[in-house]
Amino acid sequence: MNLVLQLNILLTLNLLCHSDSIGSEKSDSSYRELTDHTMVTDNGIFPFVAAILSKSAYVSAGALINEFWVITAADSLFLIRETTRIMRVRLGSVNNKKGGYLSPVKTIEIHPSFDDNSAAYDIALILLPTRVRFTPSVYPIQLQTQLQEVSTTHFMVNSWPPHVVPSSVYPNHTESLDIIKRRRMMTVSHLHPSSKENCSDLIQFLNVTEKETMMCLDPAVGTDPCERDVGAPVVLNGILWGILSSWKPDDCDTDPGPMLVTLVAAKNVSSWLHSTMRGHIWSINNTVDYENYYYEDDSEK
Repeated sequence: MNLVLQLNILLTLNLLCHSDSIGSEKSDSSYRELTDHTMVTDNGIFPFVAAILSKSAYVSAGALINEFWVITAADSLFLIRETTRIMRVRLGSVNNKKGGYLSPVKTIEIHPSFDDNSAAYDIALILLPTRVRFTPSVYPIQLQTQLQEVSTTHFMVNSWPPHVVPSSVYPNHTESLDIIKRRRMMTVSHLHPSSKENCSDLIQFLNVTEKETMMCLDPAVGTDPCERDVGAPVVLNGILWGILSSWKPDDCDTDPGPMLVTLVAAKNVSSWLHSTMRGHIWSINNTVDYENYYYEDDSEK
C-alpha cells in the first residue's frame, strides 16, 4: 500500500471518528492499514452503519441518516417490503447477530423509479417506529448535498459481505464454523473508482438515461466476482456519497465488471429522499431542492 493511500485512509477514519463530539474518540491501530474486507472490532468506529435483517437473517447493509430513517438498497427489499413485521434493523454493533440496538421496522419506502429489472434508482428508505437515541456507537452520517467530480483514489465501504467461495470454482466447498462466525462481523474496504470510460460505457449499455444518478467502483481484489455488498454505504471524508447497488452482470463469474453506486446527491434521488422523510408527495416531474438537510433535532422544535 503506497504512502498516499495510507494517509487518505487515516484521514477518512479520523474524520469518521471525530466529525462530531458525540462520535467515538477512539482510535484503533488495526485500521491504520486496511486490506480488502478488514474486520471491524470497535462498535464506535462506524456508528452510522446498519444491518438490515429478515427475522435473524442478514439481508443488506444500510446507513442511519437521522433519528428515524435508514437508507439502503431497494432490490434486496423489493420482494419482502410487505412483510415489515419480520424485518429488523440492528444499529451500534459490528456483529449483525447480536449487540447494539435492535429496532423493528415501521415502513419501507422504495424509490418510485426503481425497477427490479433495471440497475437505476436502487435505493430505499426504512422508517423506524421510534426515535433512535444517539450514542457514541449509534450516530447518523451526513448526506452529500451536491454532486462532485470523482477525483479521489478510494471510497470507504462498510458491510457484512458473504465471503462465499464461488461454487463454480470450488463445487465441493463448505464453510467452517469459524468462517460463518466471521461473516457476522462488519468489514470495511477501500474501493477504487472505475475509469470514466468503463463507467460511462456500462451505464450506456444498461440504458440508464439519468447518468448523473450513478457512480462505478472496481470490485475488491480476491472477492467473489458475483457478490455485491448490497446496501453498503459508500463514504468519503465522513460524508455519504451513495449506496452500493445489488446489480451485477449476467457473466459476472468471467467478467465481473464495475459495481454500481446510487448517488444520494443526484437531484431525483436527493429530492425523493427528503420529500419522503418529510411526508411530502414526490414525483419525478415535481422535485424540490432541499439544501443542507441531514437530520433534524426534533427536541429543539
